[in-house]
Amino acid sequence: MIEVLGVIASIMVLISFLMKNIKLIRIINIFGAVIFVIYGVLINSIATWFLNSALIIVHIVYLAKRRWLYAKQR
Repeated sequence: MIEVLGVIASIMVLISFLMKNIKLIRIINIFGAVIFVIYGVLINSIATWFLNSALIIVHIVYLAKRRWLYAKQR
């Protein structure tokens, strides 16, 4: 069952890179990274959950900055 989480997370990350819209890429990648964090915790892999936690933060900051710049232009 735990391995299934890793496969689902991998599929979500792969799907995110098939998108053309950068916002959609990052949103789907966030969901994949969240699943990877859960997977990493369940298998006791600090590298897995740490990296994906950092990616979640990077994606959220990028999306927030993008939204702020878009709002500023209006």
